[in-house]
Amino acid sequence: MLYLLYRSVDLRGVLRVLEQADPARLAVAIGMIAPITVLRAYRFMWLMPRGAVAGIAEATRITVVASAFNLFLPAKAGDFAKSLIVARQGGAAAGVSAAVVVYERLSDMFGTVVWCLVGAMAVRPVAPLLPDATWTALGAIGTLCGVLILSERLAVLLRHVVHEMITARRLQVLRVLADGWPALMVNLRGSRVWLGLFSIGLWFVQLAQIWLFTVAVSAQIPLAVCASLSAIALIVAQLPISIGGIGIRDVALVLLLSPYMSPEKAAAVGILTASRGLFPPLAALPVLRRYLNFVVPRTEP
Repeated sequence: MLYLLYRSVDLRGVLRVLEQADPARLAVAIGMIAPITVLRAYRFMWLMPRGAVAGIAEATRITVVASAFNLFLPAKAGDFAKSLIVARQGGAAAGVSAAVVVYERLSDMFGTVVWCLVGAMAVRPVAPLLPDATWTALGAIGTLCGVLILSERLAVLLRHVVHEMITARRLQVLRVLADGWPALMVNLRGSRVWLGLFSIGLWFVQLAQIWLFTVAVSAQIPLAVCASLSAIALIVAQLPISIGGIGIRDVALVLLLSPYMSPEKAAAVGILTASRGLFPPLAALPVLRRYLNFVVPRTEP
């Protein structure tokens, strides 16, 4: 995907855009990676049963370690390293730990879709590549995610359906997850709405960061439009056809942002957006070995 992208975009022009970027605004935008990581860690700690994660520092370390695994696994599957670490180190039930990661993914999708639709309603983006049905489909996805993260009754129903329909040993992990989901919903009783609002706020910060990248490269695009279109690019990047969304996210950003800026500026924004997934793994290097045995246990020869 990157090869095809840079065959059609002037790579020297992209580098020129990055060289001419406003250093102060760029520093602010990149600096937002740290608080965003801590906010994600705080939500992870909030979701876990009390005592399973020993404070925000531990939650942050686990979060950056998972981000390191995401560099090598498609569709952010490295996030499940968090559930393994907490289950084996913190003593949390395996089903609940796995359910927490799925809950995070659904909350992220919910928050992303909310701002995508809010931006689209506030300022109708110029997006000739997107059919009108896109917004309806996103609304349906967002509604489904919202119901899944809020409804305890649906969690119980899903557990029943999974146990009735899935009997194969190879799919037992789905049964474990289905058992953990209602237990998680009971643990979060009274907090589910606040968690949903927290996820919406978290994604506003992340989409505002991408908009700051456009400001740093002197691209003229309203915040609402940037939030809406970049949210779609991030959703597309979750498809399990790339590692960490690299390539498909860059192409999506160039195609969606092309009505508002040159392809070179859009590609530069894609590179800066990719940095959001590179700095946390670097922060994980000093502690990665400490947690590696929880994810890949050593076997005796």
